[in-house]
Amino acid sequence: MHVTQPENEIIQEASPPRSPIVMSPKQMASAMILLSCCIGILMTGFGIIVPVFPQRLEALGLGAETLALMEGGFGLGMFLFSTPLGTLADRVGRKPMVLLSLAGFIVTSVVLALVNIPVVFILVRFVEGALVSGLMPASNAIVGDVVPVEKQGRWIGFMTTAQSAGFAIGPGIGGILYQAWGFSSPFFITAAAALIASLLALFMLPETLSPLVREEARVRYATRRQEKRQKQKKERRMALGQPGLLLVFLPLLIIDFGMTFAYPFVLPQYPFYFEKVLGYSAAQYGLIISAYGGALAVFPMLLGGVSERFSKKLVITVGSILTPIMNIALLFVHQYSLLILATILTGVGSALLIPALSTIYLGMTSDHNRSQIMGIRGTAISFAILTAPLAQALIAPWTPPQVSFGISVALSLVIILLVIITLKNPQQPEKHDEVKQEALPEIATNI
Repeated sequence: MHVTQPENEIIQEASPPRSPIVMSPKQMASAMILLSCCIGILMTGFGIIVPVFPQRLEALGLGAETLALMEGGFGLGMFLFSTPLGTLADRVGRKPMVLLSLAGFIVTSVVLALVNIPVVFILVRFVEGALVSGLMPASNAIVGDVVPVEKQGRWIGFMTTAQSAGFAIGPGIGGILYQAWGFSSPFFITAAAALIASLLALFMLPETLSPLVREEARVRYATRRQEKRQKQKKERRMALGQPGLLLVFLPLLIIDFGMTFAYPFVLPQYPFYFEKVLGYSAAQYGLIISAYGGALAVFPMLLGGVSERFSKKLVITVGSILTPIMNIALLFVHQYSLLILATILTGVGSALLIPALSTIYLGMTSDHNRSQIMGIRGTAISFAILTAPLAQALIAPWTPPQVSFGISVALSLVIILLVIITLKNPQQPEKHDEVKQEALPEIATNI
């Protein structure tokens, strides 16, 4: 996609010199490993509760519709708060947002362990989504703060590995805990895991946003509050780099939205479809989820550098082709081993997409707007997480699961076409830290 420069270019004042946080390679690696450990521990907690909610809802006489509303509540919280928390991380720092997300997950996990009312489940999941929505924008911003551009894809892949490893082992642990000690125990274990991650982040994770940049952000925020509405609008547009910059991100945001929407849309159907239609047990369903998480855990270590060596268009195209394979298999295949294989291929697709897309975003941002842009991306993803399960809740009472799988596959095909048509083969990328202020960049130079 080619975006032309507007005729009446708005000339903006040059950004003041920035004072970045300087880390040795060893310090940078230690910070990235610690952050990845925190994310992995938190995602283990998320994975633990995956097999618990369907079983609990079924015991209460409820089904996919309620599970979809719970996931919709979580998505709504993320949608409403991803961008505000991302912007806040540019003002108060990355570490406070990481700690807020971890603390929020601890509190909501404990509350979910103590309540037994479906409506409260939905409300608490909303609060949980709101509180944890700042984690990934802040984490990606930390990568952008301290990791050289040419190594960002590899470290994002490492973070994805930790995230997916936690999600891979969590469902098995959750199923065992649920069968042994009932509904509440997985949530208490989840809260304990998040507490460990919080302590690691509190005492060992460094703040990567420099004091100068933080102070500049606070001054800009205070100034905007005192200025008139028209001036505020102009300042917000300047904070994004230049008018029309979001047009550059639009194809990426649509790709993020579409690829994210496809699975939350069908996820509420999975546990019931595997049990009632395919005749598989909850343990076998948990293994399917673990196979996906395992693929995401292993392949980013192998493929994290792919986005640095090959065309990002090629990497994203291959990833987008692989991601719908599981839903395609559910339409035509019932053999368990083949479903496992399809799930692994879907995980490989996600392992290709995530580092490549994240590297593009980070390469187009600066210290002053990195968390804000990643928050906007988080909002697009959260909007998908919000609308997908709500759409499923609307159609679930009237259509069989196969219709949902077909809709998801069709959406994935549309996104594949969008990737092929809109993303251009890159020229040799130039190393840069700041979004260009004097001209609207072409998306082809960043993809």
